Amino acid sequence: MGNIKVLSENVYRKIAAGEVIERPLSLVKELVENAIDAGATEIDVELRAGGKELVRVADNGRGFAADDIEIAFRRHSTSKLAELEDLDRLQTLGFRGEALPSILEVAAIDLETADNDEGRGWLCRFCGGSLRERRQVACRRGSVVTVQHLFADFPVRRKFLKSDQGELRPASSFLETIALARPAVAFSLRHNGRTVFRYAAAAHLSERIYQVFGKEFLDGMRPLDFALAPYRLGGFISAPPGGIGDRSRQFFTVNGRPVKERTLQAAFNKTFQPFLEKSRHAAAVLELALPPSEVDVNIHPMKLEIRFRDGQRLYRFVHQAIQSALGGTLRPPAASGGSAMIPEPVPRPAPAENAPGEAAVLFPAGTLAREEDFRILGQYLDSYIVVERNGELLIIDQHNARERVLFERLQAVYRTGDAPAAQALFPLLLELSPLEQASLDDVRMEFFRRAGFDIRHLSGSTVEIKAFPQFLSEGRVRDSVRAALREPPGAAHGDEGLLAALACHDAVKVNRRLLPEEMRALVKDLFACANPHFCPHRRPIIVTLTLADIEKQLKRR
Repeated sequence: MGNIKVLSENVYRKIAAGEVIERPLSLVKELVENAIDAGATEIDVELRAGGKELVRVADNGRGFAADDIEIAFRRHSTSKLAELEDLDRLQTLGFRGEALPSILEVAAIDLETADNDEGRGWLCRFCGGSLRERRQVACRRGSVVTVQHLFADFPVRRKFLKSDQGELRPASSFLETIALARPAVAFSLRHNGRTVFRYAAAAHLSERIYQVFGKEFLDGMRPLDFALAPYRLGGFISAPPGGIGDRSRQFFTVNGRPVKERTLQAAFNKTFQPFLEKSRHAAAVLELALPPSEVDVNIHPMKLEIRFRDGQRLYRFVHQAIQSALGGTLRPPAASGGSAMIPEPVPRPAPAENAPGEAAVLFPAGTLAREEDFRILGQYLDSYIVVERNGELLIIDQHNARERVLFERLQAVYRTGDAPAAQALFPLLLELSPLEQASLDDVRMEFFRRAGFDIRHLSGSTVEIKAFPQFLSEGRVRDSVRAALREPPGAAHGDEGLLAALACHDAVKVNRRLLPEEMRALVKDLFACANPHFCPHRRPIIVTLTLADIEKQLKRR
């Protein structure tokens, strides 16, 4: 007898549902996109326990007609497609008809809906995969979908959900992103009865950016509007030479759909690179418009990925658009053969300055101080310090080394609660996004206090960093604090992860020329660390070459 069997309908339905509904974020995303597709101009989201116990999405869009309610909860039902060719003309966020039946496989659903302005509609309760109750009720036009007890009947799946805050953060981040993509729609989010944010409908994208990120962020942006058939790119980008410490504030929307797409990201970042200070990244809120037939959005169950018909052409267009906004005259970077893999530039060392007639050398003359057991030979590619110690040749990653030094200093401060503090020369004001405000709760404030920071709440979303550990750089303190706020609460490494985030964003970067005394001080500090071999993120710091290694490579052994 054969070993292959056909799964029962009940089993394969639940497996298929798991491809669409992975966590509370999946619920929020599917229900909010359905609300937008229904023409809603107001969307209110309520979560309990990070969405594990309750996700409620209320909207004022077109409600369900009485005859459509039960059909909407059946597999492969949709109001957005009639034939295969409609995929090339798709204008909506959703279309697969899988969301509601998939949710129903893993949770209970209450639906209150009305498709009229007469104040009457329907309340339907679904449980165990079927309709259990249906009755008329008084309600306004629109829909309220309430999903309760996610994965209650799937203890293994539920066990892998994160903490309340760990599930809240990605859901809140998605809502922040969709709010930027749809400024004309009002959004609100409540968690455990507390308002996380409330954005009124905005007349323009700049107003929505102000709502989400504040005046300081908006003041550092400049508008962009560029068209070259069949593409149009509009929105706001960083005004160089500013930028931020990472790429967390780069938002791309394609035909109203928020996406993370590597062709767009690569074209944007490569074009911007010559206009930025080292180790800074551009911010952007950009909307790309193109014919629906030029993009495939049906390559992922949750529609998280897209594919462009002509990735190289789009890459060149984005380069031109950004370049025009910056007023640059750079030659377009070469695009790769595919739409996903754009090679990173290879940094080259600056040529050494030598006296006339003097031959160039790889390293300047090394120096050895009396109290040290190492000798600095030089810096390679402005990124790696080359050291001779005890007859061995060491290549030290300067960023990872500085990160380890700062991490251990922060660790010591955090454990003792005694940090020599530096007072800011000028007020260090930080405007927080709603997500960052939610992160800066009493627990996170206590962490910052123990780590040597004095952070005070001012009006609205603004905080002031009054003091910080004196071994941190004042110019990078704000980026470091933001990085710690973006760390998910309750992560496996706890406060160690927060300390590592602070250290990473303050550490000297690669591609930065260091003076000999800077290199010597850094190496000395590294060798004094308890663990000089790995940075807090477990990346190696030192590559060691012994005489035996060198002779083996040179075939002397």
